[in-house]
Amino acid sequence: EKDTLKIPVELMPLEYAAMLRELCLAYRLLEDHGDLKPGDTVILNAANSSVGQVVIQLCHLLKLRSVAVVRDLDNMGRVAPWLKSLGASEVLADTGSLKKELEKNKYFAKPKLALDCVGGQSAVRLADTLDDSAPLVIYGCMSGRAPTWPWNQWVFKQMQVRGFNLRKWMKQNKKKIPKMMEAIAKLVNADKLRVTYTEYELGTEFDEALDHALEEGRSTKILLKVKDIGVTY
Repeated sequence: EKDTLKIPVELMPLEYAAMLRELCLAYRLLEDHGDLKPGDTVILNAANSSVGQVVIQLCHLLKLRSVAVVRDLDNMGRVAPWLKSLGASEVLADTGSLKKELEKNKYFAKPKLALDCVGGQSAVRLADTLDDSAPLVIYGCMSGRAPTWPWNQWVFKQMQVRGFNLRKWMKQNKKKIPKMMEAIAKLVNADKLRVTYTEYELGTEFDEALDHALEEGRSTKILLKVKDIGVTY
């Protein structure tokens, strides 16, 4: 109960209030890391996730360029145009050398910030694209594999790797939370931030929701709606 966060009903649409974690996480990743300025590039993996979608849109609003990296599940023809419509400058498949792929596309602005929630070789590929001394921020590990970098990344590129945990940040910065939520709500209510979601009713559609949540390459947030508060399911 002590960790419960009260949200004013009128703050933003209920569906977005249910995704407040993703919205706040994306906001903090850009606000607190990289010392970014307009024109700088941010590279991120799992870019079609809810957090990724918000990061891309925030980058666009802040006049930052974003390189969106996603798993190639034979759906790049659909995913790439969609992410570019959100504001992504480049959309790359999470395989091979991202650095070489950017050079082939004549994209020479080295990223000043990398955002990783996959781990393993995906994080290594992100780091390879970074400008010297630019940070790579790890906020998750969907692959379950820790990344390992060659020594020259640490010595010659002076790579910086940081971890970020939103729950810990919120515990340590309680006074900053209302201002952050208000800033996010203004963007949501002005239709400047959109997150793809699919809604299911908990009592009657739970199995469908679970099947959808387990789909490979899913690009939508699954929300469970409770119509009858107090009913035991």
